[in-house]
Amino acid sequence: MYHQFLNEPMVLDAEKASILTLRLPDDISDFIVLQAISAPLLEVVVIAEAGTPQNIAIRFQPFMGLKVESLPQSAQAFNTPITRSLGQGFRLYTRMGTAAKFCAAELRRGVSFTLDVTNRLGAENCLTFALQADSKFELVPLEADLRVLHEPKALMVAKALLARQYDYAASSESLAIYMTEIEQVRLELQAFLRGELGQCHASLADEVLRLDPLLLQKQQWLFRTYTHMFERPNYNRAANDVDNTDKLLRKLECYELLAPPELIQMVDRLMEDET
Repeated sequence: MYHQFLNEPMVLDAEKASILTLRLPDDISDFIVLQAISAPLLEVVVIAEAGTPQNIAIRFQPFMGLKVESLPQSAQAFNTPITRSLGQGFRLYTRMGTAAKFCAAELRRGVSFTLDVTNRLGAENCLTFALQADSKFELVPLEADLRVLHEPKALMVAKALLARQYDYAASSESLAIYMTEIEQVRLELQAFLRGELGQCHASLADEVLRLDPLLLQKQQWLFRTYTHMFERPNYNRAANDVDNTDKLLRKLECYELLAPPELIQMVDRLMEDET
C-alpha cells in the first residue's frame, strides 16, 4: 500500500537522538501539495540489522527533502511522543480538513520530529518519536492507520472543503489553489459515480449528488473573487488609472483659482478650437 507514492526505503542509524525535518524545496510549486496530501508524506518502520540493535527504514514522497541533524538543546516544543518497537512504525499525514495552503507553508518551513533512543519503557529495541507542536500534520501508528477504512476519500475531502471558512483576505495564488482543490475533488466524485462503488452504494451516490452543486457554488464564488482582483474598478476609465476622478477635478479647480485670468481665457479658447 502507498508504494506508488513513496520512494525506495533508506536505512538510518538510530544510535543517537536526532531530529528529522521533512521540507518542500523552494523550486517546487505549492500546487504539488494538492496531490501530496492525498497520501502519507512519510513512513517510518523500526528494523534491526546485523550488528545493530535498531535502525529505522524511512520512505517519503520523492519531491520532498529530508534532513537529519543531532537533537539540539533548544526551546522548540514537541508533542507527546509515541513509542515504536521492532517491526512497528508510523506514517505522517495531514490533519483532516486542513487547507492545502497551510500545509504548504509549514512544509516550506519544515516539518520536524524527534528520534529518541532512550529506552523509556525498559524494553529492548524501542524508539520514541515526537512531532513538533502546533503542527498541521500528525503521526499515525501503522496499526492505527484506519484512513483506508473510512468513507470514500473524495467524500471526506468534499465535506472538508465545504466546511472551510471563506478567507476574504486570501491572495490570488491561494484562491487559485483552492479552486483547483474543488475542481479536483469534483472530478473524483464524478469518477466515483461512474464506478462500481457508486452503482453499488446508492446512499453514497445520493450524497455525492447533493455535494456537487454546493462545491460548484463555492467554486463560482472563488472565481468571482479571483477575477475581481484583476478587473478595473470602472469601465469608463483605463485599467491603469489609479487616481480618483473627484480628486483630479478638485485639483483642476485649484489651478483655476491660482492661475491669472488671461491664462484661463487662453485655455478656454484652445478648448473651443478643439471642439
